Amino acid sequence: MSEIKFKQIAKQVEDLYSETLRILSASTDNEIDVFARDFEIFIHEYRQKSQLTIAFIGQYNAGKSTLIKALTGDTSVRISAEICTDRITEYPWKEVLLVDTPGIYAGRTEHDQITLEQISKSDLLIFVVPNELFNPQGGAFFKKVANKMQRVSQMLLVINKMSRERGKPEVLLKSILEVVEPHHPNDFYTCFIDADSYLKAQSEKDKDEKVFLLEESSFDTFLLSLHKLIDKNKLYARLLTPLNRALDILERSYNILSTDDKLTKDFLELLHRKMLLIKTSQIRFRNCYIAEFNNLEHEVLMIGEGVASKVDGKHSEEDINQTIKKAEKEIDSITKQTMKKIQFGLEEELSKLQIQLEQLLQSRLGRSLVEEVQVSSTGRKQVDYEEVEGTPEISSFLRKSPEAVRAIGSFASVVSRDLVYNVGKFFGVKFRPWGAVNAAKFIRGLGPIIGGVGAILEIFLAAKQEQDEAEYEQKLREARADLRRSFRQVALEIRSEYERNIQSEIISDFYESELQDIERQQDDLRNNECSKTGIVNQIKYVIQKIKKQIVTIENNG
Repeated sequence: MSEIKFKQIAKQVEDLYSETLRILSASTDNEIDVFARDFEIFIHEYRQKSQLTIAFIGQYNAGKSTLIKALTGDTSVRISAEICTDRITEYPWKEVLLVDTPGIYAGRTEHDQITLEQISKSDLLIFVVPNELFNPQGGAFFKKVANKMQRVSQMLLVINKMSRERGKPEVLLKSILEVVEPHHPNDFYTCFIDADSYLKAQSEKDKDEKVFLLEESSFDTFLLSLHKLIDKNKLYARLLTPLNRALDILERSYNILSTDDKLTKDFLELLHRKMLLIKTSQIRFRNCYIAEFNNLEHEVLMIGEGVASKVDGKHSEEDINQTIKKAEKEIDSITKQTMKKIQFGLEEELSKLQIQLEQLLQSRLGRSLVEEVQVSSTGRKQVDYEEVEGTPEISSFLRKSPEAVRAIGSFASVVSRDLVYNVGKFFGVKFRPWGAVNAAKFIRGLGPIIGGVGAILEIFLAAKQEQDEAEYEQKLREARADLRRSFRQVALEIRSEYERNIQSEIISDFYESELQDIERQQDDLRNNECSKTGIVNQIKYVIQKIKKQIVTIENNG
């Protein structure tokens, strides 16, 4: 997103903050007054936090402080082979605030706690490891931050001290993959640098040595990765969080002001909490299948790499074709495995959602609502729905909203047996593996590449001059690149098709359908009440504006 576009949207969001505060402040309701004060404090504190916060975390002696010093040029940053960071230290840099944290698992549990607390407060994270890569504790900590704390998209992985490493970055990737699975190093903008070489270059007088140190540092790759991370996240971090906060407060205010009936208010609040649970479940499931598709895409690329490696002048065309047939079976197998994992993840998520909804209904608010409905409607511990509409003395909630009363009985039955059955059926029908038709089409597409390789091999083996060999080596490289592109395209096609199916069959047909149903119930309850004051209509209008703005931000991000 361009800076101009960012500023335009930021201005629109600021206007929504102001409009939200103006509407809430105009209410004479005590509860709304509390909401207004809380939101005003929240916005004030958020505006004071003018910079994104980036925490540098990682293993002891990985070079976090050296990296910060190289980045900021701040001579006050302490650098030592000993443990030199035992507390949180902040350093301003351009539009962000850098935070140095103590090294993890250095035998000091209080340091680990300080770092964990800072992670939860930081917008973005830079995880630093030395060229020896992750030790067992560091690897476990990385997985915790990435997966359990769900910070994959807000984290950059830096392999520092590369001047001590004899192997190339490509050699280290295999070990890195073992830790970052099911993600890929590219998901973390992974870069290989030597911050100390960059620092030395700043004071080096000899021009050639300075150039050498700068090249050895690869510091430009770190800066590029860092700017990508900031650009991708700053809009979300600066704008979406306050908007979601405003939306939550306005919806709760809407529930309170749209009715004077206590039962209606309680049920609207219960529906609001139910909506949050379903939205959270949807996010968790999305994280699940995105992670699995990341892994699937990576596996297909690695299979393609295996095929491309055979195009080396030493293997025959027949060898390459045999490898392709093997690759076809491997892709078919991993797509089956991926679908099984996603199906299991969804079933597990639906089970968790069911438990949470049952717990919500058994909460103090849920039990109170059920009891009040029972007593108010019939005076007995059982709701007679036939009596509800005809009883003039009872709550307006019961008199005007019999459907809502019925909904209480089925409140926690979102995850039905039919739904679980249909999930299994869906994965069996919509998610057929990368089958014979696709395989044949793909292999036909590789035909011209392999045919060309065969011709190149014949000439290559007959080549006598060094110049001829160099020429055909280049052609082999081009053929390998073509094969890699083909497998990359296959990976994208598989992923796109499966994601479309999940979006249409699971996200739209279940999650979004349930959320829309809750909104309809909320609207029915609100429409049945007579207190359609100006402020209620204003809140409804701003809620719709904020929802549209959130969609705009997500689409532009």
